Amino acid sequence: MKRPKLLIMVFLCSFFIGIRSYLYVTTFSTDHLAMANERINIQVDTIKIDGNLLKFYGQIDGKTYLIYYTLATEKEKLSWSSQKPPDYALISGKTENFSAARNLNGFDEQKYYQSIGISQALQADSLSPTHSKKGSLSRMRHRLIGRITQRYSDHLASYIKALVIGYKDSQFNEYMDGYKANGLLHLFTLSGLHIQFYLGGLHVLLKRLRLIRESRLAILCVVSLIVIPLTGGSYSTIRAVFSFLITFSCLTFDIVLSKLDQWSVMLFLLVSCFPLALWSVSAQLSLFFSMILLYLADLELKQWQHAIMFTFLAIPILIYSFSEWSILGGVMTLLLFPLFEWVILPSCLLLFVGCFLPGIHALEQLFDGVLRFLEGFLVKLSLPNLIIGKPSMLVFLCLSIILFILLDRLKYQQTFHFLIMVAVILLFSISYSYRGMIAFIDVGQGDCLFIRLPFNQETFLIDTGGRLNFKQAPWKRRQSKALSDYNVLPFLRSVGCQKIDHLIVTHNDEDHMGELENILSKIRVGNLYLAAGSQMELRKLLEPLNGPTIHLVKQGDQIGQKLKLKILSPQKSTGENNDSLVTYFEVNQQRFLITGDLEITGEENLINHYPNLKVDILKVGHHGSNTSTGEQFLKTIDPKYAVISVGRNNRYGHPTAETLDKLTSQQIQILRTDQNGMIYYQWSPITKRGKLKFLIDFPK
Repeated sequence: MKRPKLLIMVFLCSFFIGIRSYLYVTTFSTDHLAMANERINIQVDTIKIDGNLLKFYGQIDGKTYLIYYTLATEKEKLSWSSQKPPDYALISGKTENFSAARNLNGFDEQKYYQSIGISQALQADSLSPTHSKKGSLSRMRHRLIGRITQRYSDHLASYIKALVIGYKDSQFNEYMDGYKANGLLHLFTLSGLHIQFYLGGLHVLLKRLRLIRESRLAILCVVSLIVIPLTGGSYSTIRAVFSFLITFSCLTFDIVLSKLDQWSVMLFLLVSCFPLALWSVSAQLSLFFSMILLYLADLELKQWQHAIMFTFLAIPILIYSFSEWSILGGVMTLLLFPLFEWVILPSCLLLFVGCFLPGIHALEQLFDGVLRFLEGFLVKLSLPNLIIGKPSMLVFLCLSIILFILLDRLKYQQTFHFLIMVAVILLFSISYSYRGMIAFIDVGQGDCLFIRLPFNQETFLIDTGGRLNFKQAPWKRRQSKALSDYNVLPFLRSVGCQKIDHLIVTHNDEDHMGELENILSKIRVGNLYLAAGSQMELRKLLEPLNGPTIHLVKQGDQIGQKLKLKILSPQKSTGENNDSLVTYFEVNQQRFLITGDLEITGEENLINHYPNLKVDILKVGHHGSNTSTGEQFLKTIDPKYAVISVGRNNRYGHPTAETLDKLTSQQIQILRTDQNGMIYYQWSPITKRGKLKFLIDFPK
């Protein structure tokens, strides 16, 4: 009788969660609203300033928005970055919907913000701040962040803020290279270790005061309501709090629940309170890891075996979230977890208390030295992560099912070799997909094209994207971040690309090759191709390179072995727009022409040399500027599709109405990365079927 009751309970819980999630999603607004002098309640601990950009979360009529505002003066910037920023404001502006993923397997802005209860952004045109005398947990957390920042060096403060109150400042990622490489970032975000210190320590104190269990539980519940917002309210923190309270409740009321049942109750409470929590990567990782640890606890394994098993069992969720796997992750966690538990976290807590007490300068110096030594040690010890690629949901589910069957077989000491073989085949199917792909990556106002032949036989990258920089006053300058870390490189990892065989730079503009140095430092590149003559401007960049073999190519040359890319132009280059490398290739009976920033005079020379040139898919020159894409050129090559790589709301007005009219008059279907996100062609060498796809269906 237990099984039917269990099934009924699962059905009822699932039904309740489904209704709860549906009702929750219907509260999200997708309408574009204009607001004038609306009163907004500012969550001051979310205020972030980057140059002249102000960003924070705020509530209007019970709805939370992500606010963007461009600061007008340096004085205004100082007022927002003070220790007592405003907690209310009158705001005018327009709401905007978050974007879905713009590149295949890329960051889904809409899902992320909706998972934390924010449905829209609000671009503020004006912001009139006011102060109130009311206290709040948000303001308290902001003051604690400020106190730590003032008291300690940037390096030490980053650790204390991350581990004690769950706040990662702009410098945090600078110190995390060794931790990332060894798969140890979860020690900062996913373990909920600090919660065990806070609630566990409080419980010990209450027990010493001889309070009965019921009283202790009531106090712990009240304190938890304070601890969660003070530590940032991340899902890993909430999971840890719920797990602690459920376990203590079972002890208090003599409720017999297995660890897995307790985990299930925690999941039910989490999803009931936050219906879209499972859209969050941090929630997915925290829940998956905690469940794996429950199963491993039932196995009679030594500690080193436990660590190795955890390393391999974590593969499905890690590749689903990050497309790569840290080979040393489990072993390093085994070695460093005691160090975090007994040294690093207690030291951070002691230094946090030291913000309000004098006399711990010696500990400060010693601890800072320990952290720097650990960072250097991890960097030297790290091995490159194994890039596997992001599995489809079906493959991820299959790997997860295999994982739990494997755990069951281990528990009863049964053979599992067949399961391992199936899992390895599934992993290889991700890295060595049978489908070929040609992807126009959405890199904003720039160009980047990726080509992968079926089974990873050969890979190409044409241009890298980049940022055009403009002179600004020092206080307006925003942090310089490598754009390819957010678009090109995550996409390459997601499709299992461990190496670029051929990287081609069409010309020397920043929006075409600005990310070259970063890409060369992050992924192996076999060969680098430049237009003959254009290398002179790139000498400073090219001299220190030891990795790729550099080739200077010109009209008539070919690039590639399995796939032949023909260089149609130029004969010699100075790196300018009209000297762009023009490449032509055919896959699956589809003809592609990639023109860089070739202008109309260059197009005329091209069709004079190749009067019979015909194309199916044209990458429009110069982002749709009116200096490119001549009528005679279009008539001659007669493309079916025109792909325009262009940034949203760019300052140049690309693509121009003139260019769009030319393409429309020739009955050419237009696809744009600003409207459609990544545009890609996939084909199968087995069925010979291919299709041009895009990520965002832009309304006409």
